[in-house]
Amino acid sequence: MIKREGIGTNNALRTYVEHISGQIKNSIESLAKSNGKMQNAKLLATGGGANNIFLIERLSEKIRELNVEVVVPDKSLVNYKEALIMALIGVLRWREEYNVLSSVTGAQRDSIGGALWLGQEA
Repeated sequence: MIKREGIGTNNALRTYVEHISGQIKNSIESLAKSNGKMQNAKLLATGGGANNIFLIERLSEKIRELNVEVVVPDKSLVNYKEALIMALIGVLRWREEYNVLSSVTGAQRDSIGGALWLGQEA
């Protein structure tokens, strides 16, 4: 849609920031409706978006009224979280333990995902 409309880069990036922060706010509002009012709640921001200062500022502004604080952890956690998660998934696979949980994915049952190669030549 943004490409089709020929929106400039700055406006497109701003649109993405507003969309991302708005969707996160909507999710928090839905959670609050089902679990009751949140008091002194914190949202842990990790991954690439946590490095976007403007995104974090806008998100903080939008969810402040919901009594939720955005917390950006140490850079090492922000930058290497995905690598740590993938390593955990690999270890669980190696141990033949579930690494895809139905409670997270919405699947009917937990499963073990991934292929295991034991170093044989291809």
